[in-house]
Amino acid sequence: MKTLIALLVTLFIASAEIHQFQIGYRPNLRQLLQAQGKLAEYEKERNEVLSKKGVQLAQSSSPIIDYEDMAYMVPISLGTPPQNFVLFIDSGSSNLWVPDVTCAGGKDATCGSYCKSTPYDACLTFCQEECCTKSVKVSAKADACQSKHRFNSSLSSSYVSDGQKFDMTYNTGEVKGFFGVDTFCFTNTSVCVNGQQFGQATTIGEAFGKQPEDGIIGLGWPALAVNQQTPPMFNLLNQGKLDLPYFVVYLAEIGPTSQINGGAFTVGGLDTTNCDANVDWVPLTSRTFWQFKLSGVSSGSYTQTPSSGWQAAADTAASFIGAPKSVVTSLAKVIGATYVPLTGAFFIDCDAVTPDIVFTINGKTYNMPSSSFVVSAGPGPCMFAFYELSAGGFYPSWMLGPPFMRAFCHVHDMQNGRLGLANIK
Repeated sequence: MKTLIALLVTLFIASAEIHQFQIGYRPNLRQLLQAQGKLAEYEKERNEVLSKKGVQLAQSSSPIIDYEDMAYMVPISLGTPPQNFVLFIDSGSSNLWVPDVTCAGGKDATCGSYCKSTPYDACLTFCQEECCTKSVKVSAKADACQSKHRFNSSLSSSYVSDGQKFDMTYNTGEVKGFFGVDTFCFTNTSVCVNGQQFGQATTIGEAFGKQPEDGIIGLGWPALAVNQQTPPMFNLLNQGKLDLPYFVVYLAEIGPTSQINGGAFTVGGLDTTNCDANVDWVPLTSRTFWQFKLSGVSSGSYTQTPSSGWQAAADTAASFIGAPKSVVTSLAKVIGATYVPLTGAFFIDCDAVTPDIVFTINGKTYNMPSSSFVVSAGPGPCMFAFYELSAGGFYPSWMLGPPFMRAFCHVHDMQNGRLGLANIK
């Protein structure tokens, strides 16, 4: 984990109040399991768990997202002196949380199941060093907190107790704990927030142990947050720390193997290194998610343009693109992808020649090439980076995840309520 933090902060540019640093990447859990030939077994177990807690999920007021689908991360620190963490970036939620020292009883010498099953070299990148020895023995029921960095408030001179409790529900399990207040920074930078409220998780679901990252930093709007927590990006804006009210996500194309460089995260201005200067601004339809109207989608002979369009959200957390079932099925047919029920995923020949998928947004068309939506998952066929999204009520019909973000830079305007799309250089 120490190696990962160092690599993520290697790229750092500061000009006035514009800062840029590297986004980390590794294949999401489903891609890793597919490469190991374990996806079908995992999907069966997962569906059994979800069916048992379906009522709980339906009644939850928390945003329900899939932690296991996340793949992009940034290093942050909390406290004085700083305690370092690696967190998934999630523009589909708005809370910041990390495991508390009381999670897993404060034991530091034990390791989660992910570290146990990961090759030694990869383990050194993602897990605590003591977890990466061949002699490590871990129970299959090991506490999910045990492989993660945990925040210790007694070691921070700037920590203030909050007292509020929180309970957030994910498809992979619950996260419970309490809120605290302390200094937040992006690791080894001057991009810092004073008095940032954040969640200190005392309990996290067992499935969280399958991912080595410590927690989540939400990039959504404050209205989406549990307990009205103000997200760090909006606190940076409120505290006058930004030159412009923007943060920009640039995601690099991913290769056939795991890699650490996932792109760049720019705070306080535009990304002039990776993104074109011309930005198409799209008005938001809701200041919860980064949500807007998607007017149509097409590919090859298939076109769908409903009269009222769809509501769509840009989402760094959903590694694939979520869309209505009928649309996904039709696109897969045109592209030549096949659904494999045992895995819950679509597959396609990695060398297949496919048409672009074209989105119509705010009167303009945006072409997404196959290099963005045909994703390697180890030996064998590639994965078609779409999944069926059953949205209802509060949630948008589409989650335009990283496949679309790899085709266009996303500029998030926190002051004017708009999303900018720019070509990648």
